Amino acid sequence: MPRILVVYYSRTGNTKKLVEGFVNGVKRVSGVEVVVRSVDEAKVEELLYADAIVFASPSYFRLPAWPLKKFIDESIAVYEKLEGKLGGALCSAGSEIGAIKCVQALKDVVEEHGMVFVGEGVWCIESPGDEDLERTANYGETIARAVIRTKG
Repeated sequence: MPRILVVYYSRTGNTKKLVEGFVNGVKRVSGVEVVVRSVDEAKVEELLYADAIVFASPSYFRLPAWPLKKFIDESIAVYEKLEGKLGGALCSAGSEIGAIKCVQALKDVVEEHGMVFVGEGVWCIESPGDEDLERTANYGETIARAVIRTKG
């Protein structure tokens, strides 16, 4: 069964809410497994067994939070082994520019690993509202459907 791995860091709970919305969207599509790991639980080797990888982080100074950035730096151990997988990004931030830059930084990581970034990512300002959670769920569904297409 195709697998989507979400690796996230959330200090205040806002990013975790985005992840939950994303998972709800993935669950709209049958035949796709979604695995969610906080950055403290995640193992770099798990990246190898996912068909799509989504990174989720708050934005600190327009960049992903240090715990997720550290995990990303450690992913050098699987460099050149993720080519062709799908990728995505979720971000919560205090400002629009912070969110946009954080998603871009995560997109850069995905592409540096040779992965294909799906869509534009999803972000919210502060705590996600209903519209943000619906956009995040739609993004989850989009990535799930893309995984089915690429694996089928």
